Amino acid sequence: MAQVVFSSNLFSSPTPLVVGVVASGPTLRTFSQSKTQNADCDFCELRLDMIDLPEAEVRILTALITLPLILTARHPDEGGQGGLDAASRTALIEAHLDRATLIDIELRSALDMQPLIRKAQSRRIGVIGSFHDFNGTPSDDVLRGAADMALQFNLDAVKIATTLRGPGDLARLLQLLETMKRLPFSVMGMGALGRASRVALAKCGSVLNYAHLGESNAPGQWPARQLKELLREL
Repeated sequence: MAQVVFSSNLFSSPTPLVVGVVASGPTLRTFSQSKTQNADCDFCELRLDMIDLPEAEVRILTALITLPLILTARHPDEGGQGGLDAASRTALIEAHLDRATLIDIELRSALDMQPLIRKAQSRRIGVIGSFHDFNGTPSDDVLRGAADMALQFNLDAVKIATTLRGPGDLARLLQLLETMKRLPFSVMGMGALGRASRVALAKCGSVLNYAHLGESNAPGQWPARQLKELLREL
């Protein structure tokens, strides 16, 4: 099914938007057949580096998904599987680009993957620039630098996911959302405070809030439907 065209209003919603992450072939098979996709989440992210299925089968299954699709093939230093280089990750995303509403490119890969970014933007597919830290939450200068880099490469949104070592780290992410208004921001925490942080950050303006469909692929994720229902209630 054709996906909606990216626009500046894509992130506008009276309630926080939930991204359901598909991180395995079995999960893709199950979710694509689900009759309640809209109840689970608002977007579906395909972790193409983790879905170990033939390309032809992935195309057939994704055609059954009625939600806007985010295509991601993650850098190995930011949780990606298979040790894939930039060319391999680009090929994975390009193979399904006609189905995409958004693609996710790590900010560290923005230069190497410039041709893919330009191709996506020429087709009015939005580009998220992402940054992940599985060891901690870096300095405020590093966090603000993510927005600067996204603006430098003319990206459409920024995603930041860091590991929280304590309430102070969560407070800094909340402050980042409060002060950085140049681009739409998706901000979340991982680790022991991950679940609490994702609810708080979603209610404070994080535009896309990631949760799992099937098995979790990041520490601190909620099940997608549970997070969507909780955010609607709060």
